[in-house]
Amino acid sequence: MATGRSRGPASRPPRRPAGGRPSASTRPAGSSAPPAAAPATGWRRLLGGVTGDRRARRALALTGVLVLLVILLGSTVTAYIGQRGDIAALRDKVAAQEQDVAALQAERERWRDPVYVEQQARQRLKFVKPGEKSYTVLDPEPDAGNRDPLATIASSDEELPWYQGVWESARTADAPGARR
Repeated sequence: MATGRSRGPASRPPRRPAGGRPSASTRPAGSSAPPAAAPATGWRRLLGGVTGDRRARRALALTGVLVLLVILLGSTVTAYIGQRGDIAALRDKVAAQEQDVAALQAERERWRDPVYVEQQARQRLKFVKPGEKSYTVLDPEPDAGNRDPLATIASSDEELPWYQGVWESARTADAPGARR
């Protein structure tokens, strides 16, 4: 029942040295080139040049680490920048509100002055002291520039077209306190 193959320890191929690389004594003298590699099989053959070149592997690993950092820190940095903008906007708003508070405090101090209160009562409420007379102009002369152009047309003695006469009569009827 012998098939020609032995399964004992003598049939195994010899082991490689522990360092993983052939020693300098096994290389040909005067040769600086690395020994020929065994043909790649499986997934190593697919990666081919990348696994054979240390620089390329390191660059690939560094690129992977950088991409991972960008992914992990991207949202954090974006949130940080957004929050810095919000803080700046809130500081501006606080500064504007502080100015408003200062203006309101100054106005409050003016209202504490009896002379200012008296002045405002005379201007706004038309108050007078006993014995004084107050005059109020009810109908000042109208300016020449403030006249209504349709009123000027209606007051002229020219013959108006029928549609303008209808418009003028409707306008006069709708106007509060219209004069006839």
